[in-house]
Order: sequence, then C-alpha cells, then structure tokens
Amino acid sequence: MPGGAQQMLQNKMMQIATNNGLGSVAGSQFVMVPMISIISKDVTPTAPPMVAINMELSFYIVDIQSQSIFSQTSIALKGVGKTDDAAYAQALKNVNPRHGQFRGFIEKGKEKIIEFYNSQCDVIISRSKALAGQKNYEEALYTLMSVPDISRECYDKCMAISIDIYQEYANQQCNMYLSTAKAAWAGKDLPKVEENLGKITPDMECYPQAEQLIAQITAAVEAEGASSWSFKMKRYDDSVDMQKMKIEAGRDVAMNWAHWGAAKEFDWRWLYKN
Repeated sequence: MPGGAQQMLQNKMMQIATNNGLGSVAGSQFVMVPMISIISKDVTPTAPPMVAINMELSFYIVDIQSQSIFSQTSIALKGVGKTDDAAYAQALKNVNPRHGQFRGFIEKGKEKIIEFYNSQCDVIISRSKALAGQKNYEEALYTLMSVPDISRECYDKCMAISIDIYQEYANQQCNMYLSTAKAAWAGKDLPKVEENLGKITPDMECYPQAEQLIAQITAAVEAEGASSWSFKMKRYDDSVDMQKMKIEAGRDVAMNWAHWGAAKEFDWRWLYKN
C-alpha cells in the first residue's frame, strides 16, 4: 500500500477506536490491526488511463501473545484514481468510522478484553509483585500499567499497587542519586552534585539525607570564602495529589521501559498468512 494511503488508513483506525471509547495503552498485548485483500486491480482503457481497485478491508482486534482474534469485521471498497495512491485514497474515503458496524466490532473486542483481565487480574498482580521482589521495578510497573481502564476493577487494583512499587523504585533511585552526589562532592564536582540532587524529589526516602548533604556543602563552600551555593531541593505544594502524582510517575517509568526494554518483534505470520 502506498505511503499516503497507509497514513490515511491509520487515521481511520484511530477514529474508529476513539469514537467507540477504545484508547491506546503503550505495550498492550491487545491491538487493532488491518488486513487488505485486493480483489482486482486494473488500468482502465480511458484517456487518461486510471487505476481501478476493488478490495476487501478487514479489521481485527487481536491478542498478540496468545495469537487469538477477539473481534473482526470487513468492508468491501472500490477506488479509482490516476495513481495507485489516489485509487487507494478514494477507496478509503468510503470508510465511515462512525458506522454502526465498527461500533459493534469495537464493543465485542472490549468485552473480550474485559473478560481476559477479569480472569487474569490476580495473575498480573502476582507477576508484578514477583518482579518488584526481584527489584525489576520498571517491568513490574509496566505490567501493571498495561492494564487498560476499560477493565475498571482490575485497573483500579493495579493502580493502587503501582503506588507502592513506584515508591520502592523511587527509593532505590534516590539512594543511587545520593551516592553519586556524595562521590561528586568528594571530587569537588559541583555541577554533577547538582545534577544528581536535582533528581531527588520529596516523595523519596533519602530526601532528608540529601538536604543534609546540601547544608554540608553550602557550609563548606562558604567556609572557603566562595559565594554562597544557591542550589535548592525540589519542593511540593500542599495541593499536590501525591497518590495521583506517584501513579503518573510510575506510568512514565513504565513507558520508558516499554520503549527501551520491552521492544519486541512480534511474529504476525499467524494472521497474515499470505
């Protein structure tokens, strides 16, 4: 499929999903994918000659881990244009994302996804706790954050547990930042001290020790006759919802891990057999 038509198809898929309450979750094992079957493709005996395409466009909601199809729907399309790209574009214009056909397709997929998480929620939570116990905090958070909010009961349970796991992760990071800052101070490398202390936030366990280090460094700098060191630790306003903030911080950690640590090349041959 030409590049321009690919982008158009992607936009149609996004509209179908969002119009029917299906959001995106990075790294989810459930995805919506298209399949195009060309029934015929001809060049018309006209002046100028035109490309005429007759195709079937299918959409699938699949579980990429179990290689199962949860929902599917198909639509017949025709397009005519001066080029392949134009013919594809003309055909795809006939896809109406608001059509009831797609509503039923998405609803069936959502029902299957909810059934999956309702039956597997305890397994997901146990896996995330086991990963956290092995100090694989990023993957543990990724496992919890992969649960979509359409499965509300499981989602709420996972978000609650993610707060505790994020706190363990944050404390681990805090100790690392503090140790690096102390080593930098021993080498009189103030920029590196500031870089690492600047990553320590009030929700982290070693925050008080970081404040003590700042006081120590400030006193030492002033004793040497240099101008006062003006570095300040981060502060949180009382209005900050700490629970919500930790969930969002945990989500950032999970998505970063998904980008750098969980990238997978999935074998799609089970679906695209030809």
